[in-house]
Amino acid sequence: MHTIRSLHRGLMALEILNNHKSLTVAEMARQIDLPRTTTFRILENLVAFGYLKRGERKGRYSLTIRVRNLASGFNEDAWLTEIVRPLAIDLSKIVIWPISIMSPRNVRMSLRFTTDTESPLSLDYYNEGLRLPILSTASGHVYLSYCGETEREIVLSALRHEKPDVTNMLANSPDIIQKIISTTRENGFAINIRSPRALEPGKTNTIALPIMRNGQFLAALAMRYISVAMTTTELKERYLPTLTAIRDQMEEELEEADVDI
Repeated sequence: MHTIRSLHRGLMALEILNNHKSLTVAEMARQIDLPRTTTFRILENLVAFGYLKRGERKGRYSLTIRVRNLASGFNEDAWLTEIVRPLAIDLSKIVIWPISIMSPRNVRMSLRFTTDTESPLSLDYYNEGLRLPILSTASGHVYLSYCGETEREIVLSALRHEKPDVTNMLANSPDIIQKIISTTRENGFAINIRSPRALEPGKTNTIALPIMRNGQFLAALAMRYISVAMTTTELKERYLPTLTAIRDQMEEELEEADVDI
């Protein structure tokens, strides 16, 4: 009976975290209605099994993408776990700002990995598996700019047939899309600038670079930062060289590695 009760409590914790971006031990204890010491053991067991991750600085627990195994048999790609993730963690320690890895899935950009809970500069905490629109994100702009032409047209056609909203309205503006692609390819990166007057206002901006393998777009390396912290010029001077260097290292190791893509 003790084993069944422990299993039930663990599943309850996963269910609660599925509805929250992250929780501390105290917050989870209130949600699950258990003592903090008991709650701590439950969370640490889930960390040990790989279903949760614990933020080093703030002690917040959040789901890992391994939780998908419980429902769909999903397994993380070797390229992400063995090469890109460790370098992204190293990068986040250097720049301090949160780092994310985004890849395309079903005409959306899917969050494959993030250091949100580890970065002291994170304003928001996002769970892996989050899906974001392509046309209104820096990662999406990088994807459209570096994927193949046929793939791009398929994606844009699908977006044109969706219900119109602020996230896909550009699908019917080929001139604007072409300008985005040209600018992104010329710069080698995309920046999503938000302001109180934007269609999607927010407190953070994002810079994203493409991660390529054998000439094919694999994922986007993104850094989110507080909008008022720096100008675009300062961003490029302070952080772009480091972002580019780590991205280049990722691509070099991907070329040399024998991993599934």
